[in-house]
Amino acid sequence: MNIYQRMAAITAELQTVAKNLDIDTGRGKGYKAVSERDIIDAVKPLEAKHGVYSYPASRETVAAEILESEYNGNKRSTFYTRLRTVYRFVNVEDPTDYLETVSFSVGLDSQDKGDGKAMTYGDKYALMKAYKISTGDDPDAEPSKETQYTRTSADGFICEDCGATIDKRVYDFSIRKYKRPLCRDCQSVADIF
Repeated sequence: MNIYQRMAAITAELQTVAKNLDIDTGRGKGYKAVSERDIIDAVKPLEAKHGVYSYPASRETVAAEILESEYNGNKRSTFYTRLRTVYRFVNVEDPTDYLETVSFSVGLDSQDKGDGKAMTYGDKYALMKAYKISTGDDPDAEPSKETQYTRTSADGFICEDCGATIDKRVYDFSIRKYKRPLCRDCQSVADIF
């Protein structure tokens, strides 16, 4: 069998994977999710049975930022990582017979786990989408909660118009006068118009 036939056989045997993971948002609310372990536990024996090996062939950081938000008067920093992962599915009997899928994923964390979260999320969804694994409901049924973020980098805040890094003093002035973060050059342009 070629890689497409092998993957089709795996897809035919896979069942719905239930959302057994309880996620606590820390604000008295939570939600159910499917864990990476549940996906791997469902996929791994079938890949072994049908001679498929899957792995992330490459990863690329698309964006990495520090987002600032405010909650109950306290400022919080959240580390944001967006990854592009090329996930490869290989026919173990003929390693030149493979297919790849691309997944994009985001990791948000207040400390150092953003990259790992983005990798786990990307791998999990690459497997779920490649094998058409259902979790029993539609994630788009519930809207996400709105949070106001300000874009920053490790060196400072980001100008909304040109993407230049600006320091805190310029940022604070810009927010007061223009109601958005602008570098000095973009403030000059804003004054003209």
